[in-house]
Amino acid sequence: MRLRYKLSMMDMGGEIAAVPVGEDAGQFRGMLKVNDIAADILKQLEEETTPEAIHAYLMQKYPDYTANEIGEELAAFLTQLLHEGLLIDQPV
Repeated sequence: MRLRYKLSMMDMGGEIAAVPVGEDAGQFRGMLKVNDIAADILKQLEEETTPEAIHAYLMQKYPDYTANEIGEELAAFLTQLLHEGLLIDQPV
């Protein structure tokens, strides 16, 4: 799986905004406001990856969170991205 669009992320004073850029950017109108973990998920999705690989990455980066907490946030965010049409779900 990977992102359908290239996203540019900007720190907006404690909140991160992600906006689509590039040729297909006009197909998605809007902006995502994300936290640090969601921003890291988006960065991982710039290239083909799996939910398991993202989970392992997040576990290393955020050792204060439990595997369950990371898994729940990851699943919820991936579901949101799929629902919004921002994610291409392909076998890796």
